[in-house]
Amino acid sequence: MPSTRVFDLASRLAAATGAEARIIQLPDGGYRVEAELPGDPDPRDHLAVLDALTRADRYGHRYRARIHTVWAEFDPPQEPP
Repeated sequence: MPSTRVFDLASRLAAATGAEARIIQLPDGGYRVEAELPGDPDPRDHLAVLDALTRADRYGHRYRARIHTVWAEFDPPQEPP
């Protein structure tokens, strides 16, 4: 089950982009959150997207077919020693 961090980031991205954020489980047990950016975001929304992305272990941006998609990945939870 995704952690609170994953759901929090998905919620923040949805609020900042106005689009649904998708949560995808990765083969290694981590999670990826993706959201599409509609058009050119206003500077306030852009800053909200960047703020949300920095909460992940990795993040990035993809531009294909005139659609901007931002993504963030979370590593799988570590087992206690």
